[in-house]
Formats: sequence, structure tokens, C-alpha cells
Amino acid sequence: MARNGNGSPPYFIWLGEHDVDRAIAGGKGASLARLLSLGVPVPEACVLTTAAWEAFATSTGLQSPSAKDDPARIRALVANAPMPSPLVDAISHIYQRFEVLPGAHVSLAVRSSGTMEDSGSLSFAGLHDTILGVRSHAGLEIAIRQCWASLWSDRAVDYRRAARLVDENPSIAVVIQQVVRPDVSFVLFTVDPVTGNPDHTVITATWGLGEGVVSGRVTPDHIVVDRDGRIVRYVVGAKEFMTLEDPPPGEGTRQVPVPRVMQGLRALTDDQAARIASIGQSLAEKLGFPADIEGGIADGQVWLFQARPITTLQDDNDVARARLVVSSIPSIRHEDHSQRKQERTAP
Repeated sequence: MARNGNGSPPYFIWLGEHDVDRAIAGGKGASLARLLSLGVPVPEACVLTTAAWEAFATSTGLQSPSAKDDPARIRALVANAPMPSPLVDAISHIYQRFEVLPGAHVSLAVRSSGTMEDSGSLSFAGLHDTILGVRSHAGLEIAIRQCWASLWSDRAVDYRRAARLVDENPSIAVVIQQVVRPDVSFVLFTVDPVTGNPDHTVITATWGLGEGVVSGRVTPDHIVVDRDGRIVRYVVGAKEFMTLEDPPPGEGTRQVPVPRVMQGLRALTDDQAARIASIGQSLAEKLGFPADIEGGIADGQVWLFQARPITTLQDDNDVARARLVVSSIPSIRHEDHSQRKQERTAP
């Protein structure tokens, strides 16, 4: 924890080392801290707190933006205003600590963490920015500014207006996390997000990084697992593309075609799907709510990147996200697990 000299809240906190709450770490940051406290495997992460955003906003005259302000003007100020020197120092400290972690190259995921998002009633899912594959100090500052600016994206502003939050003073933290390079990424709902069936865990999975699943650019595999770990349904998605990091010294990500032979393969084995479903169910019980979980498998290790409450019954944006993640399943590729089992055991 790096506390400011006047005793005000710190500009950054290493998650897992100190207690944090939503007011200082935002929804994603507070959720990751909770996961770490429960012993969940989460990549090394730091949060640039709401105090950092507020210090920057004050320095640019944005400490209390009005709901009537032009979002484009605010975004331009965030992108171009000078960064106060204490924040420059904080960002440098964060980057230097990631530099000494094991691995040949720094690679960071920089995620917006609004104080209103990932709550029990509102998710803001997909409305604030995430930047993957950040590999330089300069790139980290640019990504942080992009996350801050996304608080004032047209979609985020419209969402707050629709939720009647226009009189609120929104604030934002930024989660900075070591990138895990997964062989397979997944999104897991511990209850069926469309039907509400509590006995079904729904998993979507694809090759590479998970941004293709979350954004809907990829048709993923779709798996339904029951409470006993049995595969109720496995639909193989086309998985036409996968998202990968740009190789060093580049930054960011790129989409590459999936070899045709891999498109027809299942991203998860039955055992892996059952294991992921069990992890999700156990975590949901500890968290006390049905959860929407993002994660990946790298070298056989399951990692979780974030978890939020499923709010599909209250939140139209979450309904859209859930349908995006679990839709576009090609029926021609449908594999019924019980039928496959009969076929394998037939003489």
C-alpha cells in the first residue's frame, strides 16, 4: 500500500496484501480481493485506486463532472491532460514490481473497475474498457487513461442515465493484473443465466484469450453441467478465430484464424468441464450469490480472472451479455453427451 503523505487514501494497493472495498478499489478490484481472501488462484494484481482517479480529475478540473457535461470533452481531457507527478511515480512503482515477476516479458491486463459495477443489481458488464498485452511503462499510462475515459463513454453514460444514476458522482479504479496466457478461456454461469435453472452450470469456452467470447466475436463451445458434474449438453462451436497477445516487443492483442482441425475439437474435456463447474459452484456458495465467472486454463492450471453476481433478472445489459455469451450455438454441431456415451459403448 502506498499512502499519500497527507494521510489520504493510497493511490495503489497490491491485492491480497491489504483489505479493500468497493469505494476505493471499484467493483472488479473488490471482487478480486475477495477471491484472493478465499484462496482462489488469481494472477498477481494491483489496483490503482479511486483516490488516483480523483487526484487526476482534480488536477484537470473534472473533480465533479456534471451529468450535462459533454462526454467527448471529458474523454479528451482525460487523454491529453498532464499526469500529476505523484501519479507518475505510482505508475512507475507498479510497473517496476511487475517487471521482476517470473517470466521473460511483462504482460499486463489493465481493467476498468468502476465503483458502481459488478454489484448485486447492476453489472456495467462490457461498458468500461479492458486493455490486454500492455508491455511498457508508457503503454501502462495510456491504458490507465483509456480506462478512466471509459467511465465517460457514450454507452456508460447512457447506462447510468437509464439506471437513473445521473445525479451520482461516478468514480473509477483500475485493476492492473499479470496476464496468464491460457490455452483455453471460459465464461461460467453458476445458474443458467437465461432460464434461471439453479441445477445447471453453463460454460462457454474457446481457444486463447477470452476476449473473443465476451465480445461475441467468436462462436465458442457451449457446455451445460448438472449439479452432479454430468455433462448435460456439449455443443462444439466453430471457434473460427482466437485472440492472442502480440509477440514482444509489440503490445496489445490480435485475432488469428484457428486451424480448421482445431475448430472441430472440443476446447474442454468432460473432466475439465466438470472440474470448472465444481470450482464455480463452490465459489458461488462462498460468495453467497450466483456468479458470472471469467477464467482460463494454462498448462493444466485453472485461473480465475474475475467474478460478479449474475443480475440478468434485474439488468437489461446483463441479459444482453448472457445471451451474447450463450447464443449463436450451431445446432448442426450439437453433441448430446448421453448419445455419445451410448455410441462409445455400442458393440
